[in-house]
Amino acid sequence: MGVLVDDIPPSPSRAPSRAPHQLPPPHGATSPAKPPHFGLGVLGALVGTLVGAGVYFLIFHYTGLRFKLLAIGVGYLSGLGAELLGRKEGSKELGFLAAGFALAGIVGAQYFVAKAWWNSESGGPPSTYEAAVAEARTVTTAIPTGSDQEIRLYLAREYAEPDEKPDPAAVTVEDIQDFRENTFGQMRDLAGGKITREAWEQQQQAEKAKAAEEEILSDEDTFKTAFLLLLLSKLNLVSMAAAAGLAYKVCANA
Repeated sequence: MGVLVDDIPPSPSRAPSRAPHQLPPPHGATSPAKPPHFGLGVLGALVGTLVGAGVYFLIFHYTGLRFKLLAIGVGYLSGLGAELLGRKEGSKELGFLAAGFALAGIVGAQYFVAKAWWNSESGGPPSTYEAAVAEARTVTTAIPTGSDQEIRLYLAREYAEPDEKPDPAAVTVEDIQDFRENTFGQMRDLAGGKITREAWEQQQQAEKAKAAEEEILSDEDTFKTAFLLLLLSKLNLVSMAAAAGLAYKVCANA
């Protein structure tokens, strides 16, 4: 009996050997942005502060500039680091931490700058007779008649920081009298050649011996006092406040 072709059941179709083709994402679609991260923001604030404080130290130490408003740059870098690494976390807590890091970085940089200046001045070569004569001539040129007003203006320039305007009103009558009695006369004699090299050297040795015997404060205590006076100057305090405020504003949504 013959088998009809139509009676033969169709063979099952073979399963596809590979998955269907995946369509690419629509044009212009982007991967979801990473969420803000408080911990990375803190790290960014710390890194920014270290970079800013390092630049601050290098500029002050190697260029001799004492432009205290550079401290504001430390605050900006602290806030910028927190903003970038924290992915715009933007909390007030992060802003306060960035401001605190900025202040700590500025104080630390100023401490090491002052320490470097102090060590440089303390360990420098002793003054020579020629240098003393040149300095005396500079002083007597600035004070030609020796009047109180000339001394006041000279001392005001000596007392002022390089980035501050001299304030003659800060010079007291006692300052003028002390300068006249203990410094100006000697400077005038030195500039006029009345003090010989031998007499000057003997005087220098006597002053060094007296200073060694009458040492009241250690070098470290004296340095700390000088550093505090530098740190608490009006312009420096204003610069630090501006730096902290800028660090807070850059990374906090406030």
